[in-house]
Amino acid sequence: MEQLIQSLKKDFKEKGFDIVEPFRVNDYNGAATHKLNNFGIEDSTGIIIGCTKNFWPHFEQYIKRINNVPKDPMNCFVIDTIEGVVENNQHIKSYEYEIRYDFNSPSSGKYVHIQTCGHFAGVASYDKDVMWSIHPTYGLWFVFRSCIIIKINYQGDSPKLPPTNLLTQSKKDEMKRYTQIAIDEGWINLETRLKIRDACPIGREFRYEGNMFDYFYPLKRTSKSVLESLIENMENNKK
Repeated sequence: MEQLIQSLKKDFKEKGFDIVEPFRVNDYNGAATHKLNNFGIEDSTGIIIGCTKNFWPHFEQYIKRINNVPKDPMNCFVIDTIEGVVENNQHIKSYEYEIRYDFNSPSSGKYVHIQTCGHFAGVASYDKDVMWSIHPTYGLWFVFRSCIIIKINYQGDSPKLPPTNLLTQSKKDEMKRYTQIAIDEGWINLETRLKIRDACPIGREFRYEGNMFDYFYPLKRTSKSVLESLIENMENNKK
């Protein structure tokens, strides 16, 4: 199993996904309402896939390569990249597997509470009070995108759970306050959502910037215009 995990870590890192860690499916299923497929074996292996801002250059290259802005650019990129890595990985070919994404809805039958996967993989503690996963290095400036469930029994002990005491009570209260405001606003106010992330003192050096910030927080220009400018600049450089 270790060879499989290490090969996937290497392949995903080359594509900008720098958070790749295994977890026990049984640990997740014991805590989550929506269960993962155990493939009829005793203790299947799950792998959480996520990224920090390091993925952005790969996303830009994807948009330039397809020379188009699809309806849902980020999800298209995530699907294309993750399924491409898995299909080309030689070690996973021997096993049955299933890919689930953070955007799968409960009605799809493939819903996964992605933060719980990350918690049991030991990556980031899911704080139910603030409704965010907090990474000990990246803070809130990272995202879980997918998990892969593989029909191979998990080997060894469960991953060590992430620390839960990363925030002072005052910082936690501040994040909770902004989270409640965001809920009341229906999560549509980008400035409130940004205040939640900025309230966390951890990982500020990983804060999004430039085109990446404008894409995820389109306060001054639209997300689509960010990507259109990439294509326009590419075309101009060809002249």
